[in-house]
Amino acid sequence: MMSDCNNPKHGEFNSTDRLSDLPDFIIHHIISYLYTKEAYRTSVLSKRWNQVFATNPILDFDHYYSSKFPMETLPRLLEYIDTRMQKISKENLRITKFILALPPNDLLLPSKVDEWLEIAVRNQVTEIFLRGPANYKLPSFLFCAKSLRDLDCGKVEIPYYEALELVSLKILLLYDNVVLEERMLFHIISSCPNLKKLVLSFWPGFKNLVIPRHSKLEDLCIDGDVHVDSGKVILETSSLTTFEYNSDGVNDDPWPIIANRGLLRNLRHVLVSGLSITGEDLAKLLPELTSLEKLKFSGCQMPKNTKISNTQLKIICLSKCDNLLNVVIDAPNLKKFKFCGDTNRSLSITIRSQANCNIHIHKYALYFDTYGFFKLKKLLKGLNSCNILKIFLLLGSSKVPATDGDGDEDGEKSGNAGLGPPCDIGELKINLYSYWELSSSPLSAFLNGLFWTCHPRIISLRVESSYRKLAVEPLLNKLVDMDKYLRHPLKRIEVEETTIGFDFLDVQMRLCW
Repeated sequence: MMSDCNNPKHGEFNSTDRLSDLPDFIIHHIISYLYTKEAYRTSVLSKRWNQVFATNPILDFDHYYSSKFPMETLPRLLEYIDTRMQKISKENLRITKFILALPPNDLLLPSKVDEWLEIAVRNQVTEIFLRGPANYKLPSFLFCAKSLRDLDCGKVEIPYYEALELVSLKILLLYDNVVLEERMLFHIISSCPNLKKLVLSFWPGFKNLVIPRHSKLEDLCIDGDVHVDSGKVILETSSLTTFEYNSDGVNDDPWPIIANRGLLRNLRHVLVSGLSITGEDLAKLLPELTSLEKLKFSGCQMPKNTKISNTQLKIICLSKCDNLLNVVIDAPNLKKFKFCGDTNRSLSITIRSQANCNIHIHKYALYFDTYGFFKLKKLLKGLNSCNILKIFLLLGSSKVPATDGDGDEDGEKSGNAGLGPPCDIGELKINLYSYWELSSSPLSAFLNGLFWTCHPRIISLRVESSYRKLAVEPLLNKLVDMDKYLRHPLKRIEVEETTIGFDFLDVQMRLCW
C-alpha cells in the first residue's frame, strides 16, 4: 500500500510545499522585511511565490540612500520601476507603502515620477517616502490622496495648492531643505483633521508657525536650521503632548512657544537644544506643564543657579549646559536623572526625594588628581540616596598626585571641605576610560575615595583590561576585607573588562539620550 504524503507516518518523508500554502498576506508580510533586491529573489521559490511577489503592496525603490542598487544599474532600475508600476495600474493592485529615493539626476524626468505617484494615489497608497529628483515639485493630486496616512519627503518643493483633501493624514515629515511657503504649511495643518505628528528638519526658516485651535497635533519636532527669522510657534490648541526643538544656534535662540494660559497642560515631553533659557522662562513655564514627564535641555544657556520643580516629572536630562553652577531639582516622582558635561566649573546638584531614582553622571576629561576628585564629590553632594548611580568617567592624567581617602588637606585648599555626609547608594556603576597612561596609586586612591563618598551596597565596574590589574584588583581586595573592621554596606562587587574601541566623538555619541 502506498503511503499518504499528506499524513506521513514515523520515518516517512513529507513532500508538502508548506511555503506555497501560506496565505498571500503572510507572504507579503515576510518579504516586507527584505530589500527589493532580496525580495525579488524569493520569486524563484515557487510559481506561487513569483505571483505573490508581483502583487506585493509594499514597493521599495530606494536607490539614493542605500547600496541596494549600484549607480550603474540606475537605467535598469528606472525601467524596472516603470514596468512594475504599469502592471500594478493595469491589474488595479493595491499599494500600502511606496518608497522612492532617487539621486538628483537630469535623466530623471519629473513627469515620470508624477506618473508613478499618480498610480500609487489611485491605488489607495497609505504611506509615501520620497527623495528626489532635483527641483521636483510635488503634484497637486498628491494633496487630494484621501487614503494617505504617512507622508515623508525631502529635497522637494511644495507649491501652494488651494485644494487639499488629506483627510487621513496622521504623520507629515519634511526633511532635507524642503521648499515650502509658510501659508502652505498652515493650510496643511489647518486642513488635515487627523494630523498627529509634524517634523520639520532643515527647513529654511519661519516667522510664525501657527497651530490652530481645532488642530489635533500631538507631536511637533523642529530640527536643524529653522530659526533664521527667530520664528515662534504660536500655539492655539491644547492637544500638544511632545515638543522637540533642536536649534543650530549658539545658545542664543529664546524659548520658541507662545501660548495662552492652560494650553500647555497636556505637554508631557519637552526636549530642546541650543536655546537660551532664562530663570524667568523656567518660572513661567514649569507651572504650566502640569502633565510634564520628560524634560531635556541640551547645549542650552541656562541660569547659573537653576531650580527645576515639577510634581509629575519622571525623567530629567541636562546635557552640555556648561554654565551651570548650582542645580536644585524638586521632583518627588523622579525616576531618572542624567547629567552630561565637562568639568570647566565646579557644579553642585541637589536632587530631593530621589530614593527610587536612577542617576547617571557623565563627566568626561576629568583629571584624577585631588582637585578632580573634589569636583566630582561636590557634584554628588546633593545625592543623599538613590537606587542606582551610574558614573561615566573619561580620565586624564595630572601632575598633582591624588591623596588616599578623602584628601582633607587639599580639599581645604580647594574650598571643598565640609561637603556633607556620604550618600546612600543602592548600586554604584562606573564606566572607566582613559586615553592617557594612568599610574596605579593615584587611580586606586581616586576610586577608593569615590567608594567611600557613595557608600554603595553593590559596586559594578566596567574598566579597560589593563587597569584591572593595575589598580582595580588591589582596590577590590581592600574593599572586600574592610567589613571585618569597618561598618560598610557593601554586599557585592562585579567587574567587567572592556577595551577602548572608539574615539572621543563616539564617546559623546554614547552619551546622547
